[in-house]
Amino acid sequence: MKIFMFFILAFMLVLIGGLFSRWQNQQEPDLDQQVLNQLKEAGSNLNKPHNIEFFLYFPTEELANRAAEEVRRKEGCNVKVELGADKSAWLCFATKEMIPKHSELVQLRSRFNDIADKFNGEYDGWGTGVVK
Repeated sequence: MKIFMFFILAFMLVLIGGLFSRWQNQQEPDLDQQVLNQLKEAGSNLNKPHNIEFFLYFPTEELANRAAEEVRRKEGCNVKVELGADKSAWLCFATKEMIPKHSELVQLRSRFNDIADKFNGEYDGWGTGVVK
């Protein structure tokens, strides 16, 4: 009887976990796909390389420089650090020429979030111009 109850409990936990995961995915917009959709609507050829710009913000210049070095080394981006437009945070501005593939952008988002977290910063997404 205990084994049967264990299996029922395990099944319910898996079911609840799956439902929660689907609910969570519905709640969080896919920001990378949204930008790709906007580019496509604007007439950009998503099969061609784009110069993609990534924005990471940090509370100090030192932290922004440390993050910039990691972005340069790990992601192969061109990077510069400058005071952000709001004059209160430091921008780590990274650029990379690449074909804007959703799966790669999702992976980059994850890695940039990790770098931002490591240096007490925030990843603020990416953008690019239209490429015909």
